[in-house]
Amino acid sequence: MALLHQLRHGGEAGVLQGLAGLLDLFGDLNDEQRHTVEGAQNYFETHRDHLGYQRASDHGCPVGSGAMESTCSQLQDRFKRTGQFWVFDGHSNLMALDVARQNNEWDDIWAHSYS
Repeated sequence: MALLHQLRHGGEAGVLQGLAGLLDLFGDLNDEQRHTVEGAQNYFETHRDHLGYQRASDHGCPVGSGAMESTCSQLQDRFKRTGQFWVFDGHSNLMALDVARQNNEWDDIWAHSYS
């Protein structure tokens, strides 16, 4: 739990450093255990840029995976169904329209497009 607390409160560098030292700390691991530890180390190192939970929280963003997955699903379902895809430009344009609608700026967009 100490690593989770450290990770959640801006100590991601220390967590990564601690994970890097696990194999040295526990030298008597069998192949399966070693593979599991190496997999965790690689995962966290690969996703190093996504570990800023404290920064995200400071900016008012949700940090729990449930909230993020729900938000992504809601946005995705507004524009397509499972298995369907938009090209990047089309999706970006739809997202801009949806944000304008949510911000009550819908009329402003149409006023500018016809002037």
